[in-house]
Amino acid sequence: MAMLSFNGRVQIAIERAQTLYPDAEFLEAQGRSSAGLIEHPAAIDQLRVLFRRDGGATLVVEETGYGTFDQPASVDAIVGGATIDWPIGMDLPDADRLKEQFGYTEPYSRVALRIPQGVTWANASYVFGGNPQCGDVLVDTVTGKVREAV
Repeated sequence: MAMLSFNGRVQIAIERAQTLYPDAEFLEAQGRSSAGLIEHPAAIDQLRVLFRRDGGATLVVEETGYGTFDQPASVDAIVGGATIDWPIGMDLPDADRLKEQFGYTEPYSRVALRIPQGVTWANASYVFGGNPQCGDVLVDTVTGKVREAV
């Protein structure tokens, strides 16, 4: 069996949420590595996907095993941010390559796919972070721009 891509795993979570809650809008995918700091995106082995429903309720779908997800659960927290038009054209390994091509080669322990707040563009971006030695790095999934988070 082929290993699922990051976007493939997100797609499974989206289908799970929207099957039960057709009004669920995709907000963010949060990936983490259980191994700590990593240098390759395939080591992101934990995934949590957030949705907003009509009326502002927030849903979360947690990965229970690689590519296997629990049922969507409502959470008390109200998550802000813009919804992501899915599917997107860039997967995590592509974003990782771009970040490295621009000189950002430091290891990371988490990555989020979201529309960042406080930036000049409004595209979904991969946000690499979790390294206390350096700041987060953003990769725009539409333009391919790579920037440090401010």
